[in-house]
Amino acid sequence: MKRYARWLLFGLALLLSACVPQAVRPQPPQVELLQFSLVSIDPFSGRGEFDVRLRLTNTNSFTLPLLDSTLTAELGGSQFRLTLPALEIPAGASREAQTHLVVPLVEGTRALASLVGGQSTRFRLLGELRVQLGPAVVPIGPVTLLDREVRIQFTFRLPTIRLVEIRLDGLAVRLVLEVENPNPIGFTLEGPLRLLIGGRSVAESAFNLGLGPNGRNRGELRLGLSGLPGLGGVSVDLGLTARIPGILDRPVVQVLQGVLR
Repeated sequence: MKRYARWLLFGLALLLSACVPQAVRPQPPQVELLQFSLVSIDPFSGRGEFDVRLRLTNTNSFTLPLLDSTLTAELGGSQFRLTLPALEIPAGASREAQTHLVVPLVEGTRALASLVGGQSTRFRLLGELRVQLGPAVVPIGPVTLLDREVRIQFTFRLPTIRLVEIRLDGLAVRLVLEVENPNPIGFTLEGPLRLLIGGRSVAESAFNLGLGPNGRNRGELRLGLSGLPGLGGVSVDLGLTARIPGILDRPVVQVLQGVLR
């Protein structure tokens, strides 16, 4: 009797597995990249962020209830984590998914430099998807879901630099500059600064100011005079560079006019 019961259970298991082969072995959805756009690169928080929008098409003959899945996003040869949100896709239908890619600057320097420089950069999505089929969570993969080149729309815009204050302070000059960054990329503005009066250089210093994405900041300097200031117009000569080491290096050369008080 026990042997008969075992054979009966074995036969039922075979019958059930034959009836639902597709339910336990779903095919991965087809994935199309609709958008890959820059949100920000912030060297002070140490990361770059991108919006990623995908279209997923279910080629199975049944609804595909995808659970949150952590995938590997490969950008320019470096690997990062990307979470694909839960999504239910009816049979033969397509659905869009919006997600966010965070790229640490240290690991992603080469990829970020390529994108900021306007170059096409290889982007791959790979890993294992999770599907809820009845009470069971069924994995799909590992599989490569996407493999294509991406570029971002970015044109560096010069920061706006305003001379807020310039006044004598004993044998020195107090100088206050306000800088506004119109870019979604933060940077350090650094380089030499010269104060000229009547066309003659009377003071020099190094300028260094951090600016976040679309940020504003003020820098204050106290410049020791190399001679007595004469008569004539006052100008500040800036030979600066907007810099993120290994990623961004753009000249910012300006001459500001002011009145010495």
